[in-house]
Amino acid sequence: MWADSGTILLGTVLLLFGTDSLVNGVSGLLASRVSESYLFSMVAAFTAALAPLIALLVAALLIEEWNLALGGLIGASIAQLGLLLGLAALLAPLLARLKVFALLNPALIIAVVLVWGLGFDHQLSALDGSILLLAFIVVVVLLVRRIARERAAARILFDTPPPTFGPMLLALRLLVGVLLLGLGGWRLAVGSVGIASAMSLNPLIIGLLVAGPACVLGGAPTALLAARRGRGDFALGQALFGALSAILLVLGGLALIHPLALPASMSWLELPVLFAMALAVYPMMRSDGELSSREGGVLLLAWLAFIAIEIGLIFA
Repeated sequence: MWADSGTILLGTVLLLFGTDSLVNGVSGLLASRVSESYLFSMVAAFTAALAPLIALLVAALLIEEWNLALGGLIGASIAQLGLLLGLAALLAPLLARLKVFALLNPALIIAVVLVWGLGFDHQLSALDGSILLLAFIVVVVLLVRRIARERAAARILFDTPPPTFGPMLLALRLLVGVLLLGLGGWRLAVGSVGIASAMSLNPLIIGLLVAGPACVLGGAPTALLAARRGRGDFALGQALFGALSAILLVLGGLALIHPLALPASMSWLELPVLFAMALAVYPMMRSDGELSSREGGVLLLAWLAFIAIEIGLIFA
């Protein structure tokens, strides 16, 4: 079990470095084509949110651990709101100035209700997966339209020199990022399955408590750095887009590949918790357009309470 814990820790560290390398590589690739600096930050946030999740999903699929993948995606969604947003807001209040990110919060609330409804019969079929993927496409289209409308405002707010990379360094960053992410996702999946086997637990539980949060930590430096630099928009965007992508894009794609059986707890614990946290963020942001340090602390405590409840149910 200690060896498996070390494997999970190694996987998390590899995800962290792999995500950082890939984010810089993708941002550098974009810098050679467009000049708006806010786009680099936006792409960095969205890449950091998605890359670790996809790495875990691919690794889980390779070892045919569907429950681990399912638990990891739901656990990551909850951790995006409680762990990542909480830590980022504790570093600095997150002020949302671009309306494009405000769209993500209500979209996430609706997405959770959609997954909740489709999974009411305790399974997600290929048809359900198609519906989730279609919903994600709709959200992306709305985001692209909102981004186009806000380009002028974004240039004024985030006018910084674009990052520059030579072709060789750019290619190296991309390659190293993909390799480290792949290895990190593999180590995380193998270690999680090992701990689940040693403790006689469903891998879904380890996905909720360990693998999902580890994926969030893998992309956390991007959000925390944005918060520290006063770019709270992008920390918010990363957390909300990460949660939204996990339950619409990645979960939808997973259900499309293989029908998923949802445990009863998804209907009365995990999805209600995710819904409650997404709903709680909405008035926090609507009141003054800012997620304060105190509100971040509330989200972090809510996530810790969720983890405590899950652990309590294991030993009940």
